[in-house]
Amino acid sequence: MLTCIGLPLGQALYYSLTDWDGLTSTFVGLSNYTDSIFRDPNIRQIVTNNLVILLSIPFGVAVSFVIAYVLYRGVWGGKVFRAVYFLPTAFSWVVIGIAARGVLSYHGGLNGLLGTIGLSSLGQDWLGQPQTALAGIVVTFNWAVLGLNTVILLAGMATLDQSVFEAAQLDGAGHLRMMRSIVLPWTRRFVNLAMVITIVAALTQIFALIYVMTSGGPGYATTTLEFFLYQEAFNNGSFGISAALGIILLTITLVVAGFQLRSGAKKEDSRL
Repeated sequence: MLTCIGLPLGQALYYSLTDWDGLTSTFVGLSNYTDSIFRDPNIRQIVTNNLVILLSIPFGVAVSFVIAYVLYRGVWGGKVFRAVYFLPTAFSWVVIGIAARGVLSYHGGLNGLLGTIGLSSLGQDWLGQPQTALAGIVVTFNWAVLGLNTVILLAGMATLDQSVFEAAQLDGAGHLRMMRSIVLPWTRRFVNLAMVITIVAALTQIFALIYVMTSGGPGYATTTLEFFLYQEAFNNGSFGISAALGIILLTITLVVAGFQLRSGAKKEDSRL
């Protein structure tokens, strides 16, 4: 534990306080944080990008919840749909990014669809415009984790007592009422698990998706803290600043995931 986690973390913390070029390091204190990062004119845009991705997660999990409910209640070809929804999970982020880039390019599938329905005037390079590039990343990311979240929520719904549904149906409850009053409270711990896994992925595993689709551009329109860390280290050779960004990213991940876990635990306790 100490060797695998404590030692690398300690090294990262030390190098975050140095001007390190990968070979030699000079102690500079907190200047990597106060001067190089927090005063960077692009840091607000980068943090905003992360925030937008995080704010999209509840909507993505909600879609997974609805799909899981429909599959759980029974739909024709349910096994086939389960395989289709889970399929993105079997691919790497690189493969998903390449596929999404093809769909969102100027000659891609989305513009082709718009042309088919008579809306060709709306066609554009969706990943080449600052206004739409981040939206493309957000949609692709949530689609990529849709299958895993659906499986997690299906597992939670499998623990439900069918007699509860039968009683609710006899009382005239519709599907929306049953989802809100029965399924959601019962599967809250699984919803919380899906949220935490997706939050961690959004903060620490989205690099490959961004690298393949946009390389952080146009400008800094799709750059996240994780991608900015890579740029500082391997494009600019500023490994000390990169280490500082890693510490900041780790802190944010722990705080956000911890808050979600605590919030979910409180809601679970109130249900009990």
